[in-house]
Amino acid sequence: MRRVAFSIAAALVLTLIPPGSPAVAAQGLLVHFEGSGWGHGVGMSQYGANAMATAGMTAEQILTYYYSGATVKPLAQALGAEGFMQTDPDPLWIGLAQDQTSLRFQVQNGQAGLCKSGDGEGECAPPLNGTQYAGAGENWEFRTLGNGACRFFKEGVAVGNPGTCRASITWLDQPNTRVFFPDTGRTYARGTLRMRPNGPAAFHVMLEMGLEDYVYGIGEVPSSWPVEALEAQAIAARTYGVRQALRWGPEAGLAAGRQAQCWCQLFSTVVDQNYVGWSKESGLDGNRWVQAVASTAGLVVTHPAAPEQTIITAYYSSSSGGKTESNVSGLGHTSLIPYLVSVPDPWSQDPFNPYAAWTKDLTGVDVAAAYGLSSLSSITVTARNESGSAAEVVIQGLLNGSQVTLTRTGRSVKSTLGLRSSYFDVSVEVSFLPPFKDDEGSIYEQDIVTIYQAGITKGCEVDLYCPSAAVPRWQMALYLTRLHSASGYELPTGAPQGFNDLRGVSAEAGLAINQLRQLGITKGTSTTTYTPGAEVPRWQMALFITRMLAADGVPLPDGSNQGFTDIGHLSAEAQKAINQLRQLGVTTLSGQYSPDLPMARDLMASFMAEALDLVRTVVGF
Repeated sequence: MRRVAFSIAAALVLTLIPPGSPAVAAQGLLVHFEGSGWGHGVGMSQYGANAMATAGMTAEQILTYYYSGATVKPLAQALGAEGFMQTDPDPLWIGLAQDQTSLRFQVQNGQAGLCKSGDGEGECAPPLNGTQYAGAGENWEFRTLGNGACRFFKEGVAVGNPGTCRASITWLDQPNTRVFFPDTGRTYARGTLRMRPNGPAAFHVMLEMGLEDYVYGIGEVPSSWPVEALEAQAIAARTYGVRQALRWGPEAGLAAGRQAQCWCQLFSTVVDQNYVGWSKESGLDGNRWVQAVASTAGLVVTHPAAPEQTIITAYYSSSSGGKTESNVSGLGHTSLIPYLVSVPDPWSQDPFNPYAAWTKDLTGVDVAAAYGLSSLSSITVTARNESGSAAEVVIQGLLNGSQVTLTRTGRSVKSTLGLRSSYFDVSVEVSFLPPFKDDEGSIYEQDIVTIYQAGITKGCEVDLYCPSAAVPRWQMALYLTRLHSASGYELPTGAPQGFNDLRGVSAEAGLAINQLRQLGITKGTSTTTYTPGAEVPRWQMALFITRMLAADGVPLPDGSNQGFTDIGHLSAEAQKAINQLRQLGVTTLSGQYSPDLPMARDLMASFMAEALDLVRTVVGF
């Protein structure tokens, strides 16, 4: 049996729906994106590196391909013997959390020294540098007290004197002793935890650590990947870490603005690199990642054009759309960096990459709202970068009744609309949007959408259909009269028909009940009653639908036996109606019809959709 499509061409839709019906409100624009890749697309493609390693390429070949003209060399050779990156055993400060008022922590396996300045308890004593000590399994907290003061608490009880918010947590047996943060779920096994004040009532939390210890905790790619891909990632991550450290300088020389921002050289998030700590080493195949870091220890990527001892800024992303971005198109820089030019990247299109192709659908309402428009008219890619990514996107719509045209970069659209990358095409079509959120996965979902589009149902709430709820007789009247109207027929006046039990129903339902009697669909439960609140059993629904179909000009079949084994106790008229529904295809039930069960709203939607299709076929829609 033909069914109205879930998404339908605008011209056909408008012929099927009466003006002013609820379905008009469901009509809208569907904005469809088809894209490729994930991330900014600049520098090394991680999934590309995976494919290249699988094809037999080395880590050095991968890196020098994506970073044009670059060379892989030891850090000592690139930097020389001087400088804090060489002389300080723990030169990196990694920002774990900013502007905190409380830090809960728990030591695992061993003991940690707790120390804060200005508490009058003397110097922090080595080797743990603590004036208090946290044992394994104990619950501790570092908390602000206001006015620049902080204090340690054990199991909620203050320990030691108040001091400043300049503090540390140290442990010796690394990585066997670890510190767990319950609020983030992160565990750290390497480095020293540092707290530094930011204003009178907050502090930053950092890890002071060595370069290789930092790379051990980088969680950017699965540890199960090919060794050469892991080694390429380790070298790129190490290079990026060194470059950012050189950019901001040693901790003692951090500018006041950077101190206020994070008191760090690198954030632990994808703002820089995803530093996850101990979970990377201890996770699935973590030993493979540890080996990749160890086997490439000290190696970095350099280029003659890179500043500060030729260490490059080793940008990387998940994958490109088939050709990497330059730093200008991918990051919005004003000047082209020689080692970040666009290069062909067929490796990113490897089938192993789950983001080689992606789609995303948004409503016109969503896109309009994102750009502060009243409504959307169109969105079009009008220019592309050398990589094939969207360079310019034009968005047109209405704002306060006036036509507005906005021009945005592809990068901006990616960010604003939450797309995976700026490698995308976009199309706009008129569509009907799924109106209800509680029918997803139902076998009747399409039927529910169909009768919503036709104005037969409004749902039980704004965005709910209540598919399993039973249909009462007053609601059945609304379904049937709206079916009649959606089929192109005029309804009778709905003048009172003598029912004296309609006082509790809405005016709309009362009108529909009277119209059903005028059409000859029902006589009521007596000459003066309709019993509007009673649930409709399935056998009764069969009678009502076949009567309405007949009234709408649909020829009814003979009602011969269709093999139902559970309808023998019904009246001859009800049995005939049920068999007719089966012959017409309104129901596909076989063997048992379950005639005495209450009619549920989801099955009602199926019956209504099929009945609507029958009537429209007869009357020529």
